[in-house]
Amino acid sequence: MTEIDLIINQFILEEGKLYTLPELYHQLEKKILSNTATIDEIGEIISTDATLSAKILKIANSPLYGFRAEVATLNRALNLVGVQEVKNLILLDSLAGKFNDASQCKVVKMEEFWRRSVYLALISKRLSKRLKHPDTDRLFISAIMSRLGQLVCCSIRSDEVSQVAKEYSKNPDKIEFDIENKHLGFTYNEVSAKILEHWKVPKEIIISLRYLHAPHSAPAEVNNTYLTDIAILNIATIYSGILEQDDLSSELNEQGEPAVISADVYLAKVKPEINNLLKVDQTTIEDILFEIEIDALEILGIIFPNSNLIY
Repeated sequence: MTEIDLIINQFILEEGKLYTLPELYHQLEKKILSNTATIDEIGEIISTDATLSAKILKIANSPLYGFRAEVATLNRALNLVGVQEVKNLILLDSLAGKFNDASQCKVVKMEEFWRRSVYLALISKRLSKRLKHPDTDRLFISAIMSRLGQLVCCSIRSDEVSQVAKEYSKNPDKIEFDIENKHLGFTYNEVSAKILEHWKVPKEIIISLRYLHAPHSAPAEVNNTYLTDIAILNIATIYSGILEQDDLSSELNEQGEPAVISADVYLAKVKPEINNLLKVDQTTIEDILFEIEIDALEILGIIFPNSNLIY
């Protein structure tokens, strides 16, 4: 049994169980995969959760989508926003609630964790769209789940997780994956992959998370099929740090405020082979980061209406 397996097993014992994905999510997934479901049928499934239905309507009426007329019904929201988008929001809403309740982690600030996760997911989705990836939805879901391993490790190995956070805050030019390996012997995304195995999610997501810290270390048979997925998630993880740079900075400027870490620090952390594969230039990334910041605040403000995630 690997060290990661031991951590997962201990988490299950201490928390009582390792939470499964919501039944509503599985029902919706089954309907979508059937290719025969109507908007009415999908709306009927979602309407069983009144709170979630209200959040979807709020999102559909937010500046995130900018529809001119008020979206007053769930079915119209599904038509305008898209079923896949709604499925993503269901997943985010469920994971946020369950892991916030389950994790006793004192090291990781949950609001920062989810803000970073949403940034990462939106970067992955926008980047995959620009690269004409055939399944941007899968990249979004993979990215949202990629950092769950940090919460599991935090409740079991809090001292090491604290060391990772401290070292990274003092050395933002270092690569997070390397710091995680140094203190834990593995990376958070590898733990996330194990969680997803427990949840029996599609193997494409599990594989992309298992190797995202080192895309070219994956076996040839994996790289032949999933290298682009892995590379997108890798670069999105690095660039999502730019939007959290104030929190990561341990130094103060002359005004007594957190010093802003140059974007060049993050750009330098992208390995040449990944840049060569994706052929993404700095302007593209800067455009994506600008586009998603407002979108992220809209999503977080609706999923977490009573928190200060949006600040």
